[in-house]
Formats: sequence, C-alpha cells, structure tokens
Amino acid sequence: MTDRVVPVEEQIIQMSMLNYEPLPMLEVIAERFVLSLTSSLKTQTASVVDVKLSRFDYMSYAAAMAELPGQGLIAVCNAEPWDNSLLMAMDSRFLFAALELMLGGQLNKSTGKAATKPGGHTFTTIERRMGQKLAELTLAELREGMQQVSDVNFVVERMESNPHFATIAQPNSAAVLMSLDVDFEGTKGSVAIIIPYGTLDPIRPLLTKVFYGERYGDDAWRKHLSERIETSTVTLTALLHERSYPMAEVLCWAVGDTIDLRLEEDHPATVLCSGVPMFKGVLGKKQNGSSALRVTEDLNGRDELSHVVDPD
Repeated sequence: MTDRVVPVEEQIIQMSMLNYEPLPMLEVIAERFVLSLTSSLKTQTASVVDVKLSRFDYMSYAAAMAELPGQGLIAVCNAEPWDNSLLMAMDSRFLFAALELMLGGQLNKSTGKAATKPGGHTFTTIERRMGQKLAELTLAELREGMQQVSDVNFVVERMESNPHFATIAQPNSAAVLMSLDVDFEGTKGSVAIIIPYGTLDPIRPLLTKVFYGERYGDDAWRKHLSERIETSTVTLTALLHERSYPMAEVLCWAVGDTIDLRLEEDHPATVLCSGVPMFKGVLGKKQNGSSALRVTEDLNGRDELSHVVDPD
C-alpha cells in the first residue's frame, strides 16, 4: 500500500491553516496574569499557592479543546464589549482543592491531595456555583492584565462539564491556549483558558505590537547598554527585486524553464536590517570584480531602530 501523494495546492492550504499571527503583547499579559493570580489565590485560600504558565500556544480551536482536562468544569464566558466568547476550564483537582481551602477546610496532609469526583459523577448545583465563583475570581485577574490594552469585562454565562456543550468557535479557527499548573500545598491541579482569535479581533492590532518593557535602571546603565548595541554587528540584506506571479503559472514551472524577472541592469536595490528597510542603492562592480552597492536614499530605518534602543 503506497502513501497518498498530497497535491501542492492542498499542501499550501494545510500550511496556511497552521500559520497563526503571533501576539507578543498577549504573551506578556499572560505572564503578568500568572503573577496576579498567584497573589489572589493566596489571599482567598490563606495557603501557599504556586501558579506556573506551563504552555502558551497558538493552535486550532479543535486542538486546543483536545488539551482540556478530562474531568472538571468549563466556564463559558462572554467578553464585553468585544461581543464574543472564551473558555476557562478547571480540572477537578484544582477545583476541589481551592474550594476546600476557601471554605476553611484543610487538605489531606498525609497524601497532599483533595477529594475528587469519581469518574462519570456529575457536579452538584452548589459545586457548580462555587466553581463559577472561582472562575470569576480567576477571570477578574485576567481582566486586570487586559486593561493594559483595552477595557474589557469577562462575564461567566454558564458552567459546563461536557466539552461538547461548550463549543464557541469553528474547529479549524485559530485560537490561543493558556495552560496553568497550580500547586496548593502539594495538591496539583490545572487551569486552561482558550481564547479564539475572533474574540481578540477588536484589539488584535494592539496585541501584535512587540513589548519592550518599562524603563528600568539608571541613565548610566542605559548609556552602557546603548554603546554595546551600537558596537555590535548586524546582518544587512540587499533585496534586488520582487515580482508576483499567478499561482497557476508557478505550479506549471519545471526544470529548464526561464523566468522573466523584468529586471533592468541599473535596477535599484533595497537594503534591509531585520526586515526593516534602511537604504536604497544602486548595484555595481568594483575594479576587483566584486559586487558593491552605492547608497542613493536613506529610508529612515536608522531612526526606527534607534527608537528600539532608546524609546525616549
């Protein structure tokens, strides 16, 4: 039995579905969310709590749903005023350890574990309500982190124990998965938050910006850092020409074909540094035969890069 040969067109479609726009600011928000949630859970449970961000991944909604805990509660939430939804899932170990401590109980010191639901057992109304309160507490900390870029409020609409009843997006749509590992005095549980890209659409341009951090340290240290950066080496790329071709024409290319680039001998080139256009220039040759480029126009790329070194 031979493997099926996947056509080039289908491969392109599959690869395009796997490419998700990174959201650097959201990653920063997630890290700060973990710190604030740790402090909040310590206050609410009066115990030693350790929260870690175990993973932050861009994936399809179906793949993210497959990573949810097998047994627990899922909070289906509405993001106001974005007018869209997100999910927060809590496994039973996190849920019952947190609830037991919040109600003044103590974890089993001999095993370091809290009670968990037997397989297939449904959650009671009281457990669902307490789980919703715990979800609201967690989402309140996420809302505080989001305040850096947008005013938003996360409202829990309902609690579900079956993931099939918590569907909020198409299986192939892009989503962000944030998984947290929570340790209550030796009892370890997990929390997962799934945010579809559609939910983030109103603020996605803000989340795609690179975060350089606040200004810390004295001026002497900043001057030293700037001097070290200025004396470092960078890689420059000379982009000679770009031309678009119909996909149907590209798929018909074969070995031996001649591609007309429509490139003149004195065509100008663009010099880039890390993708930032720096200069325009004209290509030529030196007396020893090596290629050279004469700068004819400054594209202000130096100013843009200098702002990264010193945003002031």
